[in-house]
Amino acid sequence: MRRREFISLIASAVAWPLSARAQQPKLFGPGSLKLTEPSGKSIYINLAQITFVRSDTQISAANTELGLASGKVQWVRENVDEIMRLVTAGQRGGLSWIKLTEPNGKQIHVNVSQVTSVRFDTQIPGANAALDFASGKVHGVQENVDDVMQLIAAIAGQQGKLP
Repeated sequence: MRRREFISLIASAVAWPLSARAQQPKLFGPGSLKLTEPSGKSIYINLAQITFVRSDTQISAANTELGLASGKVQWVRENVDEIMRLVTAGQRGGLSWIKLTEPNGKQIHVNVSQVTSVRFDTQIPGANAALDFASGKVHGVQENVDDVMQLIAAIAGQQGKLP
């Protein structure tokens, strides 16, 4: 092996881990996610604390709204698809998500481990079911109670346990 070939080989071996690292999802530590507030500030959110993820256009520069187990709501620049890709990449401890539809037709991703009850609800226009979260928030969805419970049961079957 010539000297130039050897140097090229070493340089590519050193550069490969750096380029691979640059393509990693924006995960920070075990089970947390790095996102961006509308102000541009980076925030770190524990995946297990996210109760729901949905699109939001009411806040300037925000693309997505996150519900948190603390009852707080956080707006971020990232879009729902990007967040769910990161959530899937960083899931630890059996977090499972189901996709439902809000009465206004928007998709919502719900963290099953944060759902405390699913019940029939006619008080929310356009909603067939209401979900109670550990944070105390209630969400109305177009799906009926049986549909939601089937999705939750399917998740439980994949994990071998109830959420």
